Amino acid sequence: MQAIIVNQFGGPEQLLLQDMPPPTGDVIVNAAWAGINFVDVYQREGRYPGVKQPWPMGIEGTGIVASAPAGSGWYAGDRVAYTTGVQGTYASQVAVPAAHLIRIPDAVSLRDACAAIEHGLTAIMLTDDVARLPASGSVLVHAAAGGVGGWLVQLLVARGLTVFGTASSASKADWLRSVGAQPVAYEDGIDWVAHIRDKTQGRGVNVVFDSVGKSTFTQSLDVVAPCGHVILFGAASGQPDPVDVLQLMRKSITLTRPVLPHYLNTSTILQEHAGKVFDYLSTGTVKLRIHAEYALADVAQAHAALAERGTQGKLLLSINSQLV
Repeated sequence: MQAIIVNQFGGPEQLLLQDMPPPTGDVIVNAAWAGINFVDVYQREGRYPGVKQPWPMGIEGTGIVASAPAGSGWYAGDRVAYTTGVQGTYASQVAVPAAHLIRIPDAVSLRDACAAIEHGLTAIMLTDDVARLPASGSVLVHAAAGGVGGWLVQLLVARGLTVFGTASSASKADWLRSVGAQPVAYEDGIDWVAHIRDKTQGRGVNVVFDSVGKSTFTQSLDVVAPCGHVILFGAASGQPDPVDVLQLMRKSITLTRPVLPHYLNTSTILQEHAGKVFDYLSTGTVKLRIHAEYALADVAQAHAALAERGTQGKLLLSINSQLV
């Protein structure tokens, strides 16, 4: 089989397509699609805990079961998705523990399931399990037109909350308006904290969802309301500086740094949350956005595009798109 391996940490040029022995054990899946996520960039650069060389890339994908152990509950031909507890999905075959497989409904294509599963699960974890969302009020989503940000915005608007979303381009701002959010520019010297305070009569927002990190985190603490909640779930601009707890005390702020696998820690919970992902797609609560598709050999181009933060929606690797 073929797989993308990192033998030396660094830039996208370190993503090497290599011939590898076929995987063994667990459930063997013939891969159709793989998703690209910011955590992949962190792993490629060597700034993610536990990453060692050589490192098989990719944490998310979809495909069709090729073989499964007796009694696993899975059979050849099953259409499946996988993300938490899986590593090495940038490959033509993937070995997946049975408990980490997600059954894809017949009405959902392998492509769409791959575009939805990691971002959707993350957004649902943040809104349903982590955030202390008010019945009414306002929230701020950083990188709001991105992958997880786009899911968050749509879910939060559907709950009737006032949603502010930071955006770095006019096209991203236009998309945010189209789904009922209020775009806020946070580049070019614009004081977006003052803007949001003005829009909230000086109080600030109830919850901040921050996936950007270093360049936004201090302002996230500034813009959250008293007794508000700041949720840091990524670091696209780098890890933020250490926090003095007195910064939290001055407004009784709650600060959280959740990680998806800790919340999807049983197969039952994983299936329940995945069911919500597919339900939101089928009801139209969330409109799926796929920014671009790349061949496995062109994965470096995909990583470069993601790092430039100009994408809107999901980036996919087409491994065997003929599988349906």
